[in-house]
Amino acid sequence: MTYDLTRLGNARFEHLVQALALRHLGPGVEIFGDGPDGGREATFRGSIDMDGKGKWDGYGVIQAKYKSQLTGTAADQKWFFEQITAELDLWVDQTKKRHKNQPEYFIIATNVSVSSVEENGGQDRLRRLFAIYRDRTDPRTKKKNGMPKFKDYDLWHADKLDRLLEDNQEISRRYADLILPGDVLSRLFDHVSQTDRKVATAWIGHITRALSSDTKVELGESGDLTNTHLDLAHIAVDLPSSHLPERPPAPHDSAIKLVREHLESFFTQTSADTALRSLVTRADQVLSPALDPAARDRVVVLGGPGSGKSTLSRLLCQIYRVALVKEAAAGRVTHAITDKASRISAAFADADLPEPTLHRLPVRVVLSEFADQVSKPVKPTLLQHIVDTINDRASDPITVPEALRLLETWPLLLMLDGMDEVASATNRDEVTQRIADFLDEMAAHQADVLTVCTSRPIGFENDDRIDYQELRLTPLTTKQALGYASRLLQTRFAENPDRRDEVLKRLSKASHSPDTARLMTSPLQVTILSLLLEQATEIPDSRYALFKNYYAVIHARESSKPPGIGDVIRRYRTQLDQLHQQCGLAIHARAEKAGDSDSILPISDLESITRRILEAEEQPNPEQLIEQIVKLTRQRLVLLVPRGDGVAFEVRSLAEFFAATALMVGEDELDTLARLIPSAHWRHTWLLAAGYVFSDLTGKRDSLLQLLTDANHENKVNRFVMPGATLAVDALKDGFAANTPKYQKRLVHIALQLIRGPRGGHITNLAETLAPLMEESEAIRQTVWQEVDASLADNSPGAIRTFLNGLVEADSGTIGATAGNKLDAYMNRPNPGQSAEPSSDDATNFAIRSALDRVIEITLSDDSDEHVVDFAARVSLGDNDADNAMVQQVREIIIDNCGENQRRRATLREILAGALEHDTVNQNPEPTPATLLTPAVSGRPRQSWVEWDRPSPRQQTTAPPLDT
Repeated sequence: MTYDLTRLGNARFEHLVQALALRHLGPGVEIFGDGPDGGREATFRGSIDMDGKGKWDGYGVIQAKYKSQLTGTAADQKWFFEQITAELDLWVDQTKKRHKNQPEYFIIATNVSVSSVEENGGQDRLRRLFAIYRDRTDPRTKKKNGMPKFKDYDLWHADKLDRLLEDNQEISRRYADLILPGDVLSRLFDHVSQTDRKVATAWIGHITRALSSDTKVELGESGDLTNTHLDLAHIAVDLPSSHLPERPPAPHDSAIKLVREHLESFFTQTSADTALRSLVTRADQVLSPALDPAARDRVVVLGGPGSGKSTLSRLLCQIYRVALVKEAAAGRVTHAITDKASRISAAFADADLPEPTLHRLPVRVVLSEFADQVSKPVKPTLLQHIVDTINDRASDPITVPEALRLLETWPLLLMLDGMDEVASATNRDEVTQRIADFLDEMAAHQADVLTVCTSRPIGFENDDRIDYQELRLTPLTTKQALGYASRLLQTRFAENPDRRDEVLKRLSKASHSPDTARLMTSPLQVTILSLLLEQATEIPDSRYALFKNYYAVIHARESSKPPGIGDVIRRYRTQLDQLHQQCGLAIHARAEKAGDSDSILPISDLESITRRILEAEEQPNPEQLIEQIVKLTRQRLVLLVPRGDGVAFEVRSLAEFFAATALMVGEDELDTLARLIPSAHWRHTWLLAAGYVFSDLTGKRDSLLQLLTDANHENKVNRFVMPGATLAVDALKDGFAANTPKYQKRLVHIALQLIRGPRGGHITNLAETLAPLMEESEAIRQTVWQEVDASLADNSPGAIRTFLNGLVEADSGTIGATAGNKLDAYMNRPNPGQSAEPSSDDATNFAIRSALDRVIEITLSDDSDEHVVDFAARVSLGDNDADNAMVQQVREIIIDNCGENQRRRATLREILAGALEHDTVNQNPEPTPATLLTPAVSGRPRQSWVEWDRPSPRQQTTAPPLDT
């Protein structure tokens, strides 16, 4: 069979050659990765039987030469010989490192066909070329200066590669989409057996259905009077991202040397790119575990609220759907689908989105929906859930064994969207285990699967069972934000370019204000801000104000609708405000409980909430109004939209905004916020509520920030983990206090408590947050240096050095230089205070054993496994008061016995911080809208849904000292 080697690209051709070398030559082949390799894709040593050449025994080099465009003429061979001559020149050049390691044997692989005509053919010419370089002599000295040890070579040109692929069906099967001729779907159907064509047909049916249905953006009704739906393809943009690899352990000889090495590592190894392009580049590799060299086959995309993670997941799948069906493939899809795919493809090309060459079968799993399935008594596997997704709306459903046979044949893109929306710690662990089980099962079947997960950084744990490689979405620059806005407005005002230019001009002017620029770092915020500037309304200065103004604009738009809709919205504005708030609170509270993480509020709960609001106000004829409101929500009621069998908000951030406003109703709103401080699930709701305080309840600003200080001292575990200080870092990033220097400085003071504790990634985050603020504000700069100097003077064994390193890496100007000087002076002064870390692990093991004995005494009398310490530290609070008291006691025992070993303290701090964030907030085992929301209607929030077994932090008169 003749294979098409023109679509591989240089990198994948190298991988193909490496895989063939391993299969053909055996395990003695050593593979080289991407990058400078001394002219080698692979090497081998020792004895091998070379087909047609007899036995080779020695050192050999394998090199790949790929030509991207083949002409089938003499130009191809001319290019090939130019490449080989250039390589041989480098091997004989005595000034090059590779000269000292010349091979005895050489294998050249190329996709060019090299003719074998006697005397004048390319293969005879190659033989003569090697002879010339082997026997070269210096004309002056008459000494050999070529490759005298060279013995033999082999040429794997296009024709021989065809034969090698025929002999290695596993490799040809894995590269089928790239090397089989014909259009994509024909290659797919030709490659599967007759019995599996049903499965391929089912999968293509799913792809075409998803391609047609997944076309509109969330927040699509963007505020104009005609309710314009925005098309996903026409506002699609790639998002900036970065991947920072793990750094090796730092040396201890000199702080400046350490910092320079870190910086060199950062600039040489960090890959900064756009997210979709990075993912498609990864997906273009053949990732089967059956092939070498192995490549990372699982990635997590991390981004904050509104950063575009879910939209990115939809775009990535849509890119692969379009690539599969955009050409009429032997009549297997309708002309309507191919036309739609072609239009979407053109829009993607206009946005400069990447186009894949390896056509993976895409499937998108919304993890909150899968988590709800997992929480039921009959728990499906992830593969079963995927098969159910494929079978949705299909007339001839497939089975799991049938799907497995296809996945053994054709590569898969598995998109797992929204790990952070699986809020229940237990539920998340079950979901993670099923993902790990799926990946293990795919490896056993030698399937080629790229797994991409999305999550907010808060609420995500990189579990060892999966070990994702992290790709972080970075904030939009002003230029990128305006570019996205331009594309958005061009779609919104396609027929009105003057209006488009006017709004873009306003947005560009607003971007010069620091307050507004802070709100232009994510696609969601840019979308809402563009809408507000269409109306020429007041420009907001915080995230809270942004959402508040957005709600006001949409409400005004809905009020102008015809009678029967607009008059209801105008007349019952106050009641609808409460309805949005309480629905947001109910949805967000439900999402924290396993089985309720789909962000949908059932219609029955909506009716109950509406009834309580109206009855509390003694509205006449409430049932008639309830029926009218429910009817409106089945279409759209301001920001409540129909979804599934209930109602929801279009994006998660809107639900969090209304939950935040609901929390601030009543006399004890700060007590409520105090209880939410450690929770990852409520983190962004807390920040929006804080924005509410700073905007509308200015008299409570001091009390709000006092909550953070109090939370750090509430108990022994909090004094170790300092959740208030960690939240203060997020508050500084959020920027709600940016225009109040007094409170911003106070947040800095609270956040800096972290450097008195253990080391860890939270310290690097602190440094990255403070560095730009220090550049902008002399007061903050002085505050930070005063705290640093005090810690250095105290010889504190905490995280001061990690913090200073973080400042150096985060800032290339005076801040970084000052931090480096302080660190170097501290490290080199006589007898500096050292972290009390033993030279051996004896002290650590003793501390573990001591803690273990006491933990076992309380919990596991029959178990003596040391891992019980980590297990006990990770246990989260549940619904049982007695169990919670035991968990708290176990946590304190472990802290007492971790000693001053910094490595152990850093690990323990991370474990306990995760446990605190996953502690349940809702103590009611069966939360309902009635128990959750009645207090908010009456004006006084009830504590039952946020009840903790400890006194309110604000009741403490004095804070105990830090015990770190």
